Amino acid sequence: MSEHERTFTVNAPQDETYRYLSSVDNLPDFVPHLESLREEEDEHVFGVANFGEGRRVEVSGFFRAYPAECRLDWESDGTPGYRGWLTIDPDGKERSRVTVHIAMPSAAAEVPPPDPGLAGDRVERAFDGVVRAIQETIENRVVPTRSAI
Repeated sequence: MSEHERTFTVNAPQDETYRYLSSVDNLPDFVPHLESLREEEDEHVFGVANFGEGRRVEVSGFFRAYPAECRLDWESDGTPGYRGWLTIDPDGKERSRVTVHIAMPSAAAEVPPPDPGLAGDRVERAFDGVVRAIQETIENRVVPTRSAI
């Protein structure tokens, strides 16, 4: 199993950050390749990932929001072992500290197995891209909305 975690800050209050990140409708804004996602029954989600060059796949899993803890949990029901969580804590009045953790099968389990070192680098780069996308999305979409009210 491969585990990855990042903690970073965003320039938005905890409640607004949580409200935006906990909406299934907003996930395609920062999840790589996710083209669409919709909620079904019992916290189940279904969507489409687009990897380009005509490679589109259906994705499904569970997305659970825990407002009292400002926590989100998710897991795939199509990729065994893929799961993650995210927490949001206040970092002053107008900032939030976000921690994202993912767990997935190791690169050695992929068929065909890629070069393990390159696969690990690929995961780290993708994860860093998600962190940047969350920061940019929160700071460019959530904060301007707040100031317009």
